[in-house]
Amino acid sequence: MAASYGPELILLLLGEKQSGKSSAGNTILGKPAFCRKTTRSCRESGTTCGRRVTVVDTPGWLSHSTTPHRVSQELCRGLTLCHSEPDVILLVLPITSTFSPEEWRAMQAQLSLLQTPIWQRAMVLFTHGDKLGGLSIQEHIRQQGQTLHWLLERCGNRYQVMTNQSGASEDQLTELFEKIQRMIQTNKRPREIQDRMYKLLRRDVSMKEDRRVQGGQEEIEMRVMYDVHDGRPGQRKQTTSGEAWVPRVFEAEPAGLKPALCLVLLGRRKSAKSSAGNIILDSEVFQTDMKTTRCSAGHRKVSGLPVTVVDTPGWSLFGLANPRQVRMEISWSTSLCPARSKVSFVLAVPVDTFREKDRRAVETYLSVLGSDVWRSTVVLFTYGEELRGRTVENHIERSGEPLKWVLDRCGRRYQVLDTNTRDKTQVNQLLQMIERL
Repeated sequence: MAASYGPELILLLLGEKQSGKSSAGNTILGKPAFCRKTTRSCRESGTTCGRRVTVVDTPGWLSHSTTPHRVSQELCRGLTLCHSEPDVILLVLPITSTFSPEEWRAMQAQLSLLQTPIWQRAMVLFTHGDKLGGLSIQEHIRQQGQTLHWLLERCGNRYQVMTNQSGASEDQLTELFEKIQRMIQTNKRPREIQDRMYKLLRRDVSMKEDRRVQGGQEEIEMRVMYDVHDGRPGQRKQTTSGEAWVPRVFEAEPAGLKPALCLVLLGRRKSAKSSAGNIILDSEVFQTDMKTTRCSAGHRKVSGLPVTVVDTPGWSLFGLANPRQVRMEISWSTSLCPARSKVSFVLAVPVDTFREKDRRAVETYLSVLGSDVWRSTVVLFTYGEELRGRTVENHIERSGEPLKWVLDRCGRRYQVLDTNTRDKTQVNQLLQMIERL
């Protein structure tokens, strides 16, 4: 391999239980270094493709039940076994299972414990690739849906397939190490150039999305997003699907290019958060006839701008929602925002009474997002039709100090939303306010 790797390449394997991490580690090292049932993080070294490689294997977390604390501890210990920092973090996903929002939340919970930058060095490693049959990996990704798309986007759309067939291992390892090398070279570029490349590519992806809208549903064209940070400006690249893609020359950011927006909806139960999300996206994305218990996201072009809305569970003043679960879901909400998008928080406050207990609840639940959350927060007065001819300023004055406290914290930014109308003016005003943040 090229000398740009440095003296030793360190790979950290992470994934859920029985994802094939240990087998992948053995394939990479070319020897039976790890046992199949991993209970403690361990480190093994070897020579692969003429390169000194160290692989750190870790225990797998659980997606459908609570991950034991000892497993989380071992994941953190696995990071220390990398001595300095891992060159690449391989997120292992088996082809044989679906990567659903539940798996995404479990992964996010464990990654957040590591206290180290993840996504710049992350790559998805699909194991059990021989189970694809005649299906291409791109088609598998497309069929998996939006949750896997979110993960791949977070990883710069870097991924590699690994099969259990001995004849395929050498070629797959060569591809894996070539992609790792490109990732390392890209990460050495100045941050400004990396961000510029990403913004331009997102614009190309958004154009593709527009052309693929069918029945209100949008798909990300994975052939375009494949291996985003390959990054050889101006050269022609052949994708796995056989289609040629000519990347633009990343020299200057086009004038007037606006970042994609991500709006995270927050508020108490029955605050019309989900209805507000549907009005913003002008589509019935979120269910309004049942209790929201998990975060979910919808994406659409609004006034020519890519907008993602994340709906979150509402808190309750009367014990009708699990406070711990609500706080946890809110803390994970931004993980559903596309990378590089401008993230803002929209606090849904119904046009009715707002007392001190409401203020305390807002302060408590927003605090899980950090002390800077108020700088990016806008109050959205829902059920605006209940004003019945009164001005919102009059309503604020009559509500008293608790509501004024909230508005002061978020810079007096607010917008009224009439939930009985689909007037686009109120949505455009909200988005313009968020763009100015």
